[in-house]
Amino acid sequence: MADSRTIRTDNLAPILPSVPLLSSVGAGWQGITLEQFRCPPFETPEYSYPDHKIAIHTRIPEDLRVKRRLNGRVQVEQVIAEQVIVVPAGVTHQVQWDQSSEFLILTLKPDVLGQVAHEAIAPDQVDLVPDLPRVDSLLRQLGLALLSELEMNGGRDHLYVESLQNCLAVHLLKTYSAVPPRFPPAGPLPPSSLALVTGYIQDHLDQTLPLADLAALVGLSACYFASLFKQSTGTSPHQFIVQCRLQRSQHLLKRSDAAIADIAIQCGFSSQSHLTRLFRKHLGTTPKIYRLSVK
Repeated sequence: MADSRTIRTDNLAPILPSVPLLSSVGAGWQGITLEQFRCPPFETPEYSYPDHKIAIHTRIPEDLRVKRRLNGRVQVEQVIAEQVIVVPAGVTHQVQWDQSSEFLILTLKPDVLGQVAHEAIAPDQVDLVPDLPRVDSLLRQLGLALLSELEMNGGRDHLYVESLQNCLAVHLLKTYSAVPPRFPPAGPLPPSSLALVTGYIQDHLDQTLPLADLAALVGLSACYFASLFKQSTGTSPHQFIVQCRLQRSQHLLKRSDAAIADIAIQCGFSSQSHLTRLFRKHLGTTPKIYRLSVK
């Protein structure tokens, strides 16, 4: 039987019976954490966190039933695949499930929402409404995309993670906020601002390019900058940088005899396998085969 006391903690360890199968802790992500769990039937104590928590089921046994108490409301649920639960910071939560289950826990720090809400809501008015589970396909897909990045690349593509984090934060504000956001209309960046950013990207392809740093070049928040950049170029900052890095790698593969692993690092990829995966995805071949074809 669960302890009736409410546990206030920033750590899942006192709450869940199993350690994570996979975790982004140590991957250098800022403001967001992803953990994957596989847990036996269990009843948690009642708890609350200082951060927002999102639970996403990844493997659901047949007829999985959950009894949940969220902010004093009790419900017994038949879990379905697209269902997610958003537990805002400071809200009490208790859950009991009757079969082994696999799920993701996304943790988002409240100041991430405050930063994204800068142009739409006063940061001190950001307030997510506690709600029982609902079908939210977009939120689930964002969580699975973060999981895929963690599995395939160790979570090292920080710009991609930042992009997903911004999409996640905007969606939470639009869908779960007590105060509906009113984002200003997105228009193109001024030509001088766009030239400044794209020039900076080309000059620093071998380095980490945080979205917040690119936005700071033109005095915007990361989320609003990403929207204006896409209006200006037709692509997101992350996609634009990937294309620039691939173009640089093609040039070096043609003109240089350097090892492919060294070229990957020179172009800002985390490893040769990271370069190869994106090279195959976007160009339909591998760096090795491409080099042989152009020599």
